[in-house]
Amino acid sequence: MEKLADVRTRMRSVSGIGEVCRTLATVASAKLAQTHERARGARVYTAVLRRILVRQQRAALVGGLDPATLSPLMASRAEVHKVTVLVIGADRGLCGGHNLALGRAARAFILERTGMGIDVSAIVKGRRAETYLRRTTSVPMLEATAWTRAGVNDSEVSTLLTQSTDAFLGGEVDEVWACYTAFHSTMRREPAVVRLLPVTPEESVAGAQEALPGAWNYEPAMQPCVQELLEAFVRLQIEDVLLESFASEQAARMVTMQEASERADRSLATLRVHYNRLRRESITADLVGVLVAGRVRKEAESNAD
Repeated sequence: MEKLADVRTRMRSVSGIGEVCRTLATVASAKLAQTHERARGARVYTAVLRRILVRQQRAALVGGLDPATLSPLMASRAEVHKVTVLVIGADRGLCGGHNLALGRAARAFILERTGMGIDVSAIVKGRRAETYLRRTTSVPMLEATAWTRAGVNDSEVSTLLTQSTDAFLGGEVDEVWACYTAFHSTMRREPAVVRLLPVTPEESVAGAQEALPGAWNYEPAMQPCVQELLEAFVRLQIEDVLLESFASEQAARMVTMQEASERADRSLATLRVHYNRLRRESITADLVGVLVAGRVRKEAESNAD
């Protein structure tokens, strides 16, 4: 028969695990709420800025200008030989399949480009993503960093922006991509791969021949204004990638820890039932032992008489 002390030890262990899971779920929920608000604001601002850039590209095309002349950030290379991908992962586990799904998406992108004869390098954020890529690929990593306790901050965005734009403008790479987990809702998070550089906002070519709703006057000129807008746009894209990745990680951890705490509660309830049954059996056995001992003593006394 299983000992009551062993069952009590298991109950304490499961109860402790449940408390840890509930704490992690609460912390992740708080971080998710804070990051989701920032991500939502950045997404709206990025959408407005994208529409402005689309309009300027259309204006340039209608006016017979190559959009690449507006800014070197728009200059597409005739042939792509070198690519850098920003892989935004997580530092810790306990978030379901979040890290594995992102790692597989990044690995598929790297293998696809490598199979096309393109040299691929990576800038990795998140220790889990770094470990996965080192184990499953031979991609050279230009830098691998961990998340700060505060999550996404301006210094990290500026660092990634400088690394990306300097490598692209210096001719070290022909394209810069980002592999991250897009946040749609708490229950829906999907790995995504987007191109950051060169900047080609959607619909620019398709709507090039449409009539423009009036002319814009630039001061001092169109090129420096668009250049400044493009730098802000790339920065916003990088910040959005970081915010959505961080929000997706926290959502995945919150859901996973909530499910784990529920399983711990069910296991604890089962262990309590098992413990009570063992306790009843132990008490019954003790009572039976007392009755048997009393009967044996009476029989011994009657035989002695």
